[in-house]
Amino acid sequence: MSGSHVELQQAIERVLRAIANPGEPRDRHLGRLGDLGVRFGLSQFEMDVVALCAGFVIGPDVAACLGGPPTFARLLALLPGDLDVLAPDRPLRRYRLITFAPTMMVLEAPLSIDERVLNHLLAIETIDEHLLPYIASWPETLPPISDGQRTLVDRLARLLARMPRISTIELHGADAATRSAITHAARGSMRLLPLRARRLALPTSELDLIQRLAEREVLLADVLPVIEVHPLDGLDTPNTVRAFADELAVPLLISAPEPLALTRPGLTSLEIPHVTATERYDLWSDALSGREMPIGKLAQQFQLDPGQITELANALDDKSSFDELWTSCRNASQPRLEDLARKVEPNATWDDLVLAPAALQTLHELVHQLEHRHTVHERWGMARGDARGQAITALFHGPSGTGKTHACEAIARAANLDLYHIDLSQVVDKYVGETEKRLRRIFDAAERGGAVLLFDEADALFGKRGKIERGTDRWANLEVSYLLQRMERYHGLAILTTNDKSALDAAFMRRLRFVVPFAFPDVPLRTELWRRAFPCGAPTSELDHARLATLQLTGAGIKNVAIRAAFNAAHDNASISMAHVLAAARSELAKLELPFPELEMRARN
Repeated sequence: MSGSHVELQQAIERVLRAIANPGEPRDRHLGRLGDLGVRFGLSQFEMDVVALCAGFVIGPDVAACLGGPPTFARLLALLPGDLDVLAPDRPLRRYRLITFAPTMMVLEAPLSIDERVLNHLLAIETIDEHLLPYIASWPETLPPISDGQRTLVDRLARLLARMPRISTIELHGADAATRSAITHAARGSMRLLPLRARRLALPTSELDLIQRLAEREVLLADVLPVIEVHPLDGLDTPNTVRAFADELAVPLLISAPEPLALTRPGLTSLEIPHVTATERYDLWSDALSGREMPIGKLAQQFQLDPGQITELANALDDKSSFDELWTSCRNASQPRLEDLARKVEPNATWDDLVLAPAALQTLHELVHQLEHRHTVHERWGMARGDARGQAITALFHGPSGTGKTHACEAIARAANLDLYHIDLSQVVDKYVGETEKRLRRIFDAAERGGAVLLFDEADALFGKRGKIERGTDRWANLEVSYLLQRMERYHGLAILTTNDKSALDAAFMRRLRFVVPFAFPDVPLRTELWRRAFPCGAPTSELDHARLATLQLTGAGIKNVAIRAAFNAAHDNASISMAHVLAAARSELAKLELPFPELEMRARN
């Protein structure tokens, strides 16, 4: 028989003697039962109840003394106590130290000691079986912690040592594996109780039970509950965590990708710092074990955490190429922008662009800067100490239909990056401060993968800038400044497009690295656009590209004419002729409220 078993048996015998000799004074319970009383704030009578319920399980003496199983009615008749101990908020019931059949009257219901509590009194430490479905599993192997995160580990360790005075710690940022690594590095000898957030989406009564059991586990075994929130847990997960955490009466650590709006007192929020490009380079070097790959490009482009880098590197085999690894990194860092942006599949290539040579050269330069940032910023130190120096910002300006969006697609495809189209007319909000919140969400979400961000219709925001005549004008100017500040700090490529360059003043123009004009195409460019308007598979008949180039149409207008002419020719079961093209051009110009030059365009045949 173990020492704890003997100790508990002695406590039971003391209670039985007190029943047999009600007038004799006695000492408070010692050992694990006494410790239980201190931890849960139990009265002498409540500890007696626990002892007798335990005795009913481990020996026959209690049943013989009481004349049956313990009930509150029997125990109140034999020992000094009061009915207050039966209240739901008192420890016996709140923490399920004892249980009884809910279908019976409380006073008459047979009492049972909870198995987890009995095991604790017998020095058998287990996890309550009711909690097991909600327990999260730690990763089998934890990723390395970067040098920049070591300071956070030290601070977290100091905070954990001060619990319960620090009642709640919220650790946010990075991926789940990295947060777990930081938590384990900081916990020292402290035991952790990891709970998976998405499994806590329960009806109120069930959630209340899990809260009480988690609190009991903290008081029994000095563990720290850790709620693990994952990005894919569901949109309502933050509300679930808040419902659980706000009512919890014990210290708590929350591990989440983003901070949650909690109302718990004594909350300390810790943000995991981003791993620097240099640290990511070292992590990739270690993870890839000397494989010959341009890891500088990976380190500069994707703000992945140590856990993600380790996972992606481990997923490679001997036949994996750098392009496959690059695609995996893109997938791992995909932003969640469903309600604020539209992901564009970049189909356009350099060959699809018909632009002035200077504009085309500038677009190529944009891609070159994306490709060689690690060399220039990290190896050569050109942007050291200046986050703005690493941003690539551009303005594409020119009439509608001149190829601005096509150019963004070609850039994203050449750089092998995701492209997100943000319509600023939908982002701009009439309520003060809302526009900045939406812009912050966009940049924060896209930052990890450095996606190409296309802010279309910038006139919606810049067009409001001007002389401050009303209070809202000041906020409009702040919105413009905020957008440009975030563009300057964004580590990817951010492009503004506008049909009206005059909406920007010179001060803002100076803050953009590239300004690319998309002019209305001249005759030589329109001739080339007409040559490319019909693919090789489309049957054409004696089209006069030079004559068609005299029509005042942009590239988008020429494409519209070509498609309409092709459908008309298909209907006629004929090749696409000048007559089909001119008829379609007449309709396109009418749509644009422009005149059609009848005499110049009259068919010769």
